[in-house]
Amino acid sequence: MKTGVNYPWTSFQGRSNYGCDFGANVWGSHTGVSAHPDEVARDFDAIASMDFEVVRWFVFTDGRGGIRFDSERRPEGFAGGFIEDMDAVFEIASARNIALCLVLFDYLWMNGATLEGSNYAPVPEMLSSPEAQARLFGTVLDPFLDRYGASTALNSIDVINEPDWVTEGLEFRRPWWQPSGSTRPFSKGELRALVSGVASRVHARSSALVTVGGARVKHASEWDDAAYGLDFIQVHSYPDVRHPGRDRSLIGKPAADLGVSKPVLIGEFPANGDRQHPEDHHPPPFSASDYFDLARDGGYLGAWPWSFMGHDDFGGVS
Repeated sequence: MKTGVNYPWTSFQGRSNYGCDFGANVWGSHTGVSAHPDEVARDFDAIASMDFEVVRWFVFTDGRGGIRFDSERRPEGFAGGFIEDMDAVFEIASARNIALCLVLFDYLWMNGATLEGSNYAPVPEMLSSPEAQARLFGTVLDPFLDRYGASTALNSIDVINEPDWVTEGLEFRRPWWQPSGSTRPFSKGELRALVSGVASRVHARSSALVTVGGARVKHASEWDDAAYGLDFIQVHSYPDVRHPGRDRSLIGKPAADLGVSKPVLIGEFPANGDRQHPEDHHPPPFSASDYFDLARDGGYLGAWPWSFMGHDDFGGVS
């Protein structure tokens, strides 16, 4: 069992730095880790003091940062500053004996919608088209693994966060936080090709484990399919007492009840759900300590709270 915590992105000058922690972004600025390493180091000192062993951190999210594109929006390699930012993170983590679970992509890239208040829209075809995938893998993923794949600080690669929301046959519908104007859903075949393509490269160039950040507990069996090539299953659990049928509850349930063959990680749960939560979300009275006990006693790989910094209304780790 591994103790871990979600540190999905930093804050830079008091603002969310989603998607901009590694390399220059599409707006021409650089707010990555190397621009404020002392702040990140202090966060990791606090994480280490809480005895967390793994940090789950988003890297390319929806493509807004970290990747250099040509005039036709095709990836050419790392954006400026990416190596400096990622080197800094590995140095900070290694010095504190903390390992990294790096989330490559977020489902918002698959969505393709122009973000509210922004002129940026990701291109889903970069992840769905076999030709575009091959280019992305060759110019970005392979060089990343060649540089960092052998590091003992790399615990795992989470290929994509919560793809359920935009995949036909899983949970394709627009949640309340999802921007409008979404494109067509991904098919399971397209998702499996993306994930298995990443997994095969990670396994060839690294000893890191591979997973997917599944948005719903009830989809655990999907990630157990051999087509994905995953090493462990990851589920995110945000139960709401008003909607008990929306997802399977983990409360009081051992991992064996999910009926899957691979180990299971509770990759996200509300850090303070019993005390702090959005107004329209009503979690059961189940604390972070209860989730930790569930993970230990129920045979899970671990339970990693969302989130260390408290980026949303669920609050930060106490």
